[in-house]
Amino acid sequence: MLDSLTKRGRIRTILKLLVEERKIILKGPLTDLNRVAVRRDKLVEGLRSGKILLAEADLMAIRQEADRNQALLKASLSGMQAAKTALSEQHKAATTMGTYTDSGARLETPQQRDLKDRTV
Repeated sequence: MLDSLTKRGRIRTILKLLVEERKIILKGPLTDLNRVAVRRDKLVEGLRSGKILLAEADLMAIRQEADRNQALLKASLSGMQAAKTALSEQHKAATTMGTYTDSGARLETPQQRDLKDRTV
């Protein structure tokens, strides 16, 4: 009975951590993920050791939450990469003047520009 309560407690704790992880992924700051990951990994390692056997339903619940978080992280990384690309393109457009030669070839010349934010 005590073993069953301990197992249930660990499963609930892992699921709570996965929910907390999802909230951090959605709302930030992402630096808080390290703190949650360390706690989660310790609990998962305890389950992996084989001392506690999990029911299939428990494994599915944990896997479902973990997969959901992984999908959110992938989407987040994809969004960050898209933003980085857009910023890079904007910087290039602001610092490069493009013209064409008489043969139609594209010619880009770098421009010296001060791109500091002047809104403050």
